[in-house]
Amino acid sequence: MVAVVSSLTNITKDNDYQTDMKFVSENIKHWEEVDNNKFPAAFPIDTNEAKEAFTFRPDTSAGDMKSTLTVLVTSYLFSRTGVTVQSRSDLLRDIEKAMMNATAMTEISSITDIRPVNVITDQGSIPNYSIHDQEFAIDYVYNHADGG
Repeated sequence: MVAVVSSLTNITKDNDYQTDMKFVSENIKHWEEVDNNKFPAAFPIDTNEAKEAFTFRPDTSAGDMKSTLTVLVTSYLFSRTGVTVQSRSDLLRDIEKAMMNATAMTEISSITDIRPVNVITDQGSIPNYSIHDQEFAIDYVYNHADGG
């Protein structure tokens, strides 16, 4: 999760994104509790984790377990003009780009795959705000003796 937070924090126009992320925290707040000057804001949390044997016989010297960790990134946008469609599209793409390509994520040697799974938006139902969830699956291998 440290790598996820780092990746999302690096979403800035200076880093070749369309958005300047203002606030990232694992401590999710209701959108009405976040100061407007902290938008766009992202709140990543690790949710479910599925584990399975990766090799037929446990090997104490190699990765013998595979785990799929699901990470949910809830994001909030605010627009004084009430137009959030383009900003939301930009932020959705930027978050996916950060999760899939950011150095903080790709340098973790145990990660074998990162993929987007699901996107849910508020579909414009809250004036001046946009709220959306993006779900990612992160596969990694580890040695059973280390516990994942």
